[in-house]
Amino acid sequence: MDTKYAVVHTAEAHAALETFVEEDIPVAAPVLVASEFSGPPLPNNQKGSEPYTDDEISITWEKGEAQPAAFRDKWFAIAFAAQFVAVSTTAMVVASTISWAELFSSTESDSTTSNNDYGGDDGVSQEQAAPGIAFWVSIIGISVLVAPALSIFSMGLMSKNAIGMITASLWFSIILCGLVAVFSIFVAPLVGIIYGIFTICLVSYLKTVKHRIPYAASNLKCSISVLKSNLGLGLVAIGSMIGLVGYILSWAVAFMFTMSLDVMKDNTGDDNDLSPLGGFVACSFLLSFYWTHEVLRNIVRATVSGVVGHWWFVPAEAASFCSTAVMGSATRASSYSLGSIAFGSLIVAVLHLIRNTLHNARNDRNGGILRCIAACILAYIEAMVQYFNKWAYVYVGLYGYDYIESGKRVMNLFKQRGWNVIIADNLTNRLLGIMSLSIGILTGLCTLLVTFFVEEFESKQGWLGVGFFIGFVIGIVLSGIFMGLLSSAVDSVIVCFAEAPQEFNDTHPELAQEMNQTWKDAWPDVVGTVIVGLGGGLGVV
Repeated sequence: MDTKYAVVHTAEAHAALETFVEEDIPVAAPVLVASEFSGPPLPNNQKGSEPYTDDEISITWEKGEAQPAAFRDKWFAIAFAAQFVAVSTTAMVVASTISWAELFSSTESDSTTSNNDYGGDDGVSQEQAAPGIAFWVSIIGISVLVAPALSIFSMGLMSKNAIGMITASLWFSIILCGLVAVFSIFVAPLVGIIYGIFTICLVSYLKTVKHRIPYAASNLKCSISVLKSNLGLGLVAIGSMIGLVGYILSWAVAFMFTMSLDVMKDNTGDDNDLSPLGGFVACSFLLSFYWTHEVLRNIVRATVSGVVGHWWFVPAEAASFCSTAVMGSATRASSYSLGSIAFGSLIVAVLHLIRNTLHNARNDRNGGILRCIAACILAYIEAMVQYFNKWAYVYVGLYGYDYIESGKRVMNLFKQRGWNVIIADNLTNRLLGIMSLSIGILTGLCTLLVTFFVEEFESKQGWLGVGFFIGFVIGIVLSGIFMGLLSSAVDSVIVCFAEAPQEFNDTHPELAQEMNQTWKDAWPDVVGTVIVGLGGGLGVV
């Protein structure tokens, strides 16, 4: 990944920089012109010198640099690949020893016996018969078509009226919480009072963040523009989900077979007790499950960050369904940066395993309170690590740094830019969650309609609900993929805006002008860059 950059020092560039400083817009460095890109087209390592002064304190920073193609944190990648292959190989060996014909024959025989127990063929009415294959194909097919279409349509709505929809999402939460408070006051007065307090807090929260909504909306618009120009990211996310489902099936087969071995059981105690070896193997399997889930999810996050980097600096490389940016970013995230992603994911997986172990042992009277306290502390630590990782993976995807270096860059970016008040602004995530729920409900209604018209069975009682539920679940899952991509894109846009606002103004002048103006309106008295955690995490004002 040989990336060449030329630094242009011209009178026009310096004049432009001075104009930006006077307008209180964050400035990173003189104009940088990039060419011959093969990786994320990001500026070379430049250190700003006194770009602005806040309370007579000079602030400098070091911008990121696109890294050459090389495997980073490779030992973590090797460890991850080894455990993945071990689980998959065990599952394949076990599957090869199963007589599937006898298994299905036995299942069919059991079903016939069950029917005879209830009166044979005469005892099973047509109303109790399951629908045919056309029923399942119809509702699944409709769900797979409707949910992505509604997701793309919703992105268009959010792009055209982001401010109104973010405001509406806040009012939706207030109204919903208020209704729960009113209905609960007659059934459980204490619960009603608690929800009433929540409603008041939400109203106060709306008044507090109202002036920040336009800035959140401008970030959301940029993210939607990235995703609509690179819809191939949806295929990356769906591929990751398919891989996770396949791994879960393999993991379940391998886990059940391994834990059924005699050596895994404690023969001296209860039949359900595990031997020391069995306990170690069970914990290893759980760690493998958590680790793989985190890695597959974070590969998608790093891929989105890489695509945002291309879109930010060289829009032509990120302007088609399966653009160069999508293919290149996905390849880097799943190869060169796999070790870095596995490193950070392993930390979260270990914390998750320890916390769940303590949570499952809470009924033990010996040290139960201490375990509960420890589980709560670990929950907060895990949340903090996930927050840290969220920003670290942005740097992994943008520049190709290893995990440790990405973490240092994140912390330096926050400290050296002079951000001094940490807040939690989940404006965008609230809207994305409501949109995902709405799409799930609409998809369920579509499958409900299809269920009603399918003539595969006479009585539709009970199966109407099944059709709606399947459509609702598929709608939630597929829309969640698109909304998750948007959330990741928002985080990447935040970092890119902090690092390279001038480049953004050069490549996307209209969006840059809107974001700069809404930022100034949100924080008119603040000098320097402001970061807001629009993706549901912590941010800085």
